[in-house]
Amino acid sequence: MRTLAWLRADLRVRDNRTLSRACAGAQEMTPVFVLDPRLLGDRELPRVRFLLEGLRALRRDLESRGSSLLVRHGQPHRVLRELVAETGAERVVWSREAGPWASRRDERVRIALDKEGARVQTVKDRVIFESGEVLNGEGRPYAVYTPYRNAWLRRWEEAPEYEERAPRFPPPIPGCRSDELPTVSVRAGLPPAGEAAARRRLFRFLDRSVARYAEDRDYPALDATSRLSAHLRFGMISARTCIGAALDLAETEPGAAAGARKWVDELIWREFYHAVLAAHPHVTRRAWRREFDAVRWEQDDAGFAAWCEGRTGYPIVDAGMRQLRETGWMHNRARMIAASFLSKDLLIDWRRGERFFFESLVDGDPASNNGGWQWAASTGADAQPFFRIFNPTSQAEKFDPDGEYVRRWVPELSRIAGVAIHRPWDAPLLAPEYPAPIVDHAERREEALRRYRAARQGSRDG
Repeated sequence: MRTLAWLRADLRVRDNRTLSRACAGAQEMTPVFVLDPRLLGDRELPRVRFLLEGLRALRRDLESRGSSLLVRHGQPHRVLRELVAETGAERVVWSREAGPWASRRDERVRIALDKEGARVQTVKDRVIFESGEVLNGEGRPYAVYTPYRNAWLRRWEEAPEYEERAPRFPPPIPGCRSDELPTVSVRAGLPPAGEAAARRRLFRFLDRSVARYAEDRDYPALDATSRLSAHLRFGMISARTCIGAALDLAETEPGAAAGARKWVDELIWREFYHAVLAAHPHVTRRAWRREFDAVRWEQDDAGFAAWCEGRTGYPIVDAGMRQLRETGWMHNRARMIAASFLSKDLLIDWRRGERFFFESLVDGDPASNNGGWQWAASTGADAQPFFRIFNPTSQAEKFDPDGEYVRRWVPELSRIAGVAIHRPWDAPLLAPEYPAPIVDHAERREEALRRYRAARQGSRDG
């Protein structure tokens, strides 16, 4: 049997169920990646650069095992239909993805392949448990994280899903022409891409940092997180590998158990947001809590530009946004603070921030990005209540007490010592180039409360 393995967000050889299923029973098998113009977009974006480097690494890994990576440019339904006709492939295998865009794309491919008489097989690989596998007592998807996590962990204990070995590859289908991968300039700050780099990062994190993860993870000046989000987003390492290794460590190393389990908790949040997107695809366009679609947002282009460029006058916000612009990544605590500031202080629609993050982040993932933004804006599943509004200054004083993170990314404040760096308006002569706050937090907090209450009351009245 001739088989094509259509790879998308699963750019690895080990524990890759798409490849394993495609290899099973195949006399010839070729992995394929389709460079959709809508996927590529701006090739200078961090995630596109990271993707292309990951594809180069995957091609090397496959070639070392006697296989290959076939790359074609175009729309997936057209490319795959042409490939089936060209190669005589009888079967195409891919892993399922959540979200309305992915669902429409995959259905178009399925219809096109059906016309060519090729059989489609799909596998579960993007997450450990899909939306329909973790349900509440009424058989419905969870809307609150903690009971979801508890049910998820029970599923794992009943039937843990550990990393699988790489398959044995049959020879590739002969005579297939591959397009060249686009070249992009190297960008400082991006992590090394590929499966080998992801595995090195995982085991270095588990060996050196995870023991203090629960205590240190919220401090952006520390190198205390795994930094695996981009590798997970493109499937250069599987969630099974990460969670299995962390839980094994928790069992064998008592000193690392609390940190390892806390990290697993964060990975289960990723699963939760994928489940929310699968069960409620409207969240890509509207609030999960639909009453908050009625919040009156500001059309403040100047404020949005100041936020994007890291010149809001609130140092912790600006540090996070400048880190993002320079490296394509931002610490999670800084992401929460910046997102809260946009939606609750500037009162700008969270969807504008969601789009900016997705375009700017190397780990831009539709489910996690949407979930994080709706959490910060109090519009999502199990989001923080709308009346809990981050004070950017007190957040900075708590999580960057020495000002090290702000000093690294906002150098014009470097003359201000210690925690005072988070209140530069009290020492304007030491930072003459730094802008004054573009809004008053206390005033905007009250206005945000008023608007959220009005939206909720209007929903009840309606």
